[in-house]
Amino acid sequence: MAIHIKSVLYIVMGLLSTCLVWASETEQTNTSMVDRTICVWDLMGANGDNFSLMKDYRIAAREWGVNIKLKAYSDEKIATEDFRVGQCDAAVITGLRAKPFNTFAGSLESIGSIPSYKHLKVVVAAISSPKAANLMKQGDYEVGGVMPLGSAYLFLRDRSIDEVGKLAGKKIAVFDYDKSQSQLVHGVGAQAIPSDISNFAAKFNNGVVDVIAAPATAYRPLELYRGLGQNGGIPDFLVAQVFLQVVLRHERFPEGFGQKSRSYLSSQFDRVLAIVQRYEKDIDPKYWMHIPDEDRPRYVALMRQARIDLTNNGTYDKRMMSLLKKVRCQVEPTNSECSDNLE
Repeated sequence: MAIHIKSVLYIVMGLLSTCLVWASETEQTNTSMVDRTICVWDLMGANGDNFSLMKDYRIAAREWGVNIKLKAYSDEKIATEDFRVGQCDAAVITGLRAKPFNTFAGSLESIGSIPSYKHLKVVVAAISSPKAANLMKQGDYEVGGVMPLGSAYLFLRDRSIDEVGKLAGKKIAVFDYDKSQSQLVHGVGAQAIPSDISNFAAKFNNGVVDVIAAPATAYRPLELYRGLGQNGGIPDFLVAQVFLQVVLRHERFPEGFGQKSRSYLSSQFDRVLAIVQRYEKDIDPKYWMHIPDEDRPRYVALMRQARIDLTNNGTYDKRMMSLLKKVRCQVEPTNSECSDNLE
C-alpha cells in the first residue's frame, strides 16, 4: 500500500510540474503579444466592407504576435491625421492619402498605368513579394499591403462630353492633396475644383462640378446616380486603379510583421476583387458609354505621355513606373511602348 501511495505522489508531482511549465509558457506567450491600434477608413464606417475585411486581418495578426484594435472612420482626412500624429500605429487609407508615407506604393494610382484586373493581380503579387520589401519601407513607415478598390472612370453629368477635347472649360473635382490630378485637369483645359473624398460626390450630385473620377465601387454608396441623372454617362475607359493601403509605423510592430501583412493581403486578392466586381455590376447599364476601338489608342497615348511628364517632374515614383511598365509588357508584349525606353 505504501508503494502505491508513493507512486501516486510521484504522478501528482509530475502533473504539477507539467502544469507549471505550461503556465509559464502561456504567460510568456501572452506577454509576447503586443497591443496595437489601426485606424480604418471606410465610407460606411464600421458597417463597411473594408472594415469587415480588417476584422479578418485582425484574427490573422494574432498569429504574428499582435493584438489589434480597429478604429472605424468615415472621414479619411481625420483617419490620416490621427495616424500622422500617433494616435494609431497603422492606418488603412487610399493610395493618394498614403503617398506622403511611401512614394513608391503611392504611385500605384498613376493614370492609365494598370489597364486591367489581369495586370492588377500581377502588380499586387509583385509588390507583395519579399523581393520588394525594401521598396515598401520609407523612413518610419512601411506599407503592409494593398487592397483593390476598383477601376476608376470618369462620371459625367452630360454624356455629350464624349471626347477629351470637350472637357475644356468644364469643372472637374480634384483632390486637393494630389498634385497630379490638378496637373492633368489643367492639361486638358478644364477647371480644377479642390475637393475631398468627403465632399466630391456631393459636388457632383448637386451640379457644382461637371465631372469626377471615381471607382465604380462608389456608384451606389455615394449615390452617384443622382449626379448622372437622365443625361449623364460613364465612358468605359478606365483612367486609374484605386487602392486601399495598410500603412504601418514599422518600429511599432514585431520584426517581419510588414511582410506577413503583405503576404496575407495578397492572398485575399480574389476575395476582395469579387466584392469590387459586385459593386461594379450594380451600375445601371444605361450609363455606360462605349469608347470606339479606333479611338482607344489615342487615349492610351495621351495617358502615357501624362505619366512620363508626371514622372519627370517627380510626381510619380520612377521605380514604380518602371515596374508597372514591365507588368504591362509582360501581359501584352506587343504594345508599342515595349520597344522603347521612354517610361
